Amino acid sequence: MTLKSGLDGRSPALKGRVAGEEESSDEGAELQPYLYYESPHAPAADAPRILLVSHAFPPDPEVGGLRWQKMTRYFGEQGWEFDVLTRDFRHSSRLDRARLDELPPGTRIFCVPAALPLMLRIQKTILGALRRARSPQGRHSGHASPEGTSAPNDVERKPGSLARAYFAAALFMREAKWARAVARFGARLTSEREYRIVISSGPPHLAHEGARLIARSSGLPYLVDMRDPWSLVQRVVDEIASPVWYILARHFERRVVRESALLVMNTERSRDAMRAAYPRYANKIEAIRNGCDDEALPPPRRGTRFSIRFAGSIYIDRDPRLLFRAAARVIATLGLEPGQFAIEFIGDVDRYAGTPTMQIAREEGVERYVSLGGLLKREAALEFLAGASVLLSLPQDSDFAIPAKIYEYLRFDAWMLVLAHEHSATAQLLRDVDADVLEPEDVDGMARAIQRRYEQFTRGESPKSPASDGRFGRRAQAEKLIRLVSRIVNGDLGRGLPGRAPSAAGDQLLRS
Repeated sequence: MTLKSGLDGRSPALKGRVAGEEESSDEGAELQPYLYYESPHAPAADAPRILLVSHAFPPDPEVGGLRWQKMTRYFGEQGWEFDVLTRDFRHSSRLDRARLDELPPGTRIFCVPAALPLMLRIQKTILGALRRARSPQGRHSGHASPEGTSAPNDVERKPGSLARAYFAAALFMREAKWARAVARFGARLTSEREYRIVISSGPPHLAHEGARLIARSSGLPYLVDMRDPWSLVQRVVDEIASPVWYILARHFERRVVRESALLVMNTERSRDAMRAAYPRYANKIEAIRNGCDDEALPPPRRGTRFSIRFAGSIYIDRDPRLLFRAAARVIATLGLEPGQFAIEFIGDVDRYAGTPTMQIAREEGVERYVSLGGLLKREAALEFLAGASVLLSLPQDSDFAIPAKIYEYLRFDAWMLVLAHEHSATAQLLRDVDADVLEPEDVDGMARAIQRRYEQFTRGESPKSPASDGRFGRRAQAEKLIRLVSRIVNGDLGRGLPGRAPSAAGDQLLRS
């Protein structure tokens, strides 16, 4: 792999600012893009090339980068190459550069920074001072709770409507600033290099707006990949729970739906919801799921202690309390000691809704059985999962989405305890799998499932990976997407209907 300190000067029009340079004194000026990585393998002279806009991409640890890290591999096997426009992650302390080794030949990654709009810089300074003054630790702490999010029907009843409207608009302004920087740089790239298609991956969903503007300036078709719904999102955090958020989401979403050649959702349930919302464009809305990868896994590690393990974050609806309560019943019924039974979490798991997770465990009587670990790099996280008797998935706040960890869990020789509503995309995916899929409030069901699996464990029974037959593989989903992309670039799929001129409100937001 090759890490670059800046563009190498072969193309003066693309010459960027090196790490550590400061923003221009002109408050409206953007920071310059930065070539972070270029594949050590020379690109093929006639290889078809894709321009990908994704706010998260390796080696950035931010959620959302794994889908297209894996997709590029399968595209690369069929001769496609990528230029990627992503956020400026250079100052992150958790970069996982080993993930770059998986990218196909010819890949280039550009970090695209964007300065905050002046109004938001002022806001950030003021709010930061206020939070430091209020918090004895000098910082805001805690995660969003179920009470800290709102469903669409609740937003108009929330107090503080003016503040929520402001923060909703401010969020779009910040993301639009980055989209505009991406669009300008993408236009320069497309003027100097031949691409076949522009693809965007979100959230943040204004990545799609950046791609739309690049496509308009270049005449290229573009494909929208929504990893999660946009205007159909089922909950938003209270800080932005305003009708303004939904108005702006629908405004930008309508444009990308109308002008894109193809819009991809990552579950059949979200695909069907989008088709119902946009019946005129239903024929160009498809589902391409995530899937199980075929990378080598650590071997299963069978110990003498039964272990329920979770890797990820606990926030919004992912309350561990009821799981702890169910485990306490099993521990009491069977008279178990910590050497026989354990609940182990890794990731961003130290607190839920502002309350330390260990305090919740203590209140439910399982503190001695619970251990917490921090964030791990992917290889270490896989080692952790390989030692589980039961892999736990806590509730997902959206019934349209399938947590990425489900596809990870399916690959391991372990039982699965999945807390999800019956009509959710997750429950639909696991309908024919030997997994315990239970309603998130069903403490009795959780206790029965945990006790049954513990008794199987003590009898020496060993679960087998549900994904071993290949039916959940990511490769099949990627190949479906590659076929669709090939049809688009060959003209077999339409490039979308001609777009109307952007509205004055949208233009003003992008200029802010």
